[in-house]
Amino acid sequence: MEHRPGRRRGIAAIVLLVLGAVILGGVTVAKAVNPPSRYTEGKAAGWTMTPTYTNGESIYLEPVAKGGLRRGDVVLASVPWSLQKTQMNRVVAVGGDRIQYKPSSKVAGQYRLVLNGTPLDEPYLEQWKNPSAVAFNVKVPKGYVFLMADNRMNSDGSQYANNGPVPAAKVTAKVVAYPMAKLAVWGQLAGALVLLLGGVLAGVARRARGRAGRAAAVPAAGTATIPAPAAARPEPGEGGGEGAGEQAPVAAQPGPGDAQAPVGPGGRADVPS
Repeated sequence: MEHRPGRRRGIAAIVLLVLGAVILGGVTVAKAVNPPSRYTEGKAAGWTMTPTYTNGESIYLEPVAKGGLRRGDVVLASVPWSLQKTQMNRVVAVGGDRIQYKPSSKVAGQYRLVLNGTPLDEPYLEQWKNPSAVAFNVKVPKGYVFLMADNRMNSDGSQYANNGPVPAAKVTAKVVAYPMAKLAVWGQLAGALVLLLGGVLAGVARRARGRAGRAAAVPAAGTATIPAPAAARPEPGEGGGEGAGEQAPVAAQPGPGDAQAPVGPGGRADVPS
């Protein structure tokens, strides 16, 4: 089988382009049919929950079952301190808890909220881990939740006296970490990289074919073209008999002024001495 320059790269490029398209298409279809019906996809609005969620980031919501709220949950709730219909916040305490903060005191060298007498570890906090801009000491009533945003220095919340705890019934949905979201991001990235690699290989294969075509069209430098010899023509005297190829001697014919010697008996010419 004749080897064509760039053929293997071209085949590899086609395979990669098809594979990349399949990956991207599969991720798109998976996002369309999933998440399950109990999940609703939305977008984070604003910067109150940074760095956990940024403005415009995709989020997945699920309905909140009765009594299903727990400390640490990120929720979407209708709160009195927001002009928006709903706002994302974190449940810091639930009904029956006592939550407090004293800016003048530190726990293990770091400012922390104190929940039911125990320092609260909050690794999700923004703004140098400052848990609050104001001091408070609140006993959360039954059926209420204490809500605070992760970006504490640039947001409002239950820690302010004019806000306070929020009725649990005002919580409309819980923000969940749906595994398909991360899988979709990695799948899209992988598909894009495969497509990019396929495009690069296709370009390399095309250039290889172009170079081979140009090399075939132009003779190599220093190569002389030798014409084919012409067919040999027969010379006079060539024939099939003996002595072929040699010119036969031609007898001289006497001219008009030449004297002819008398021919004697027997055909012998008498030449005068």
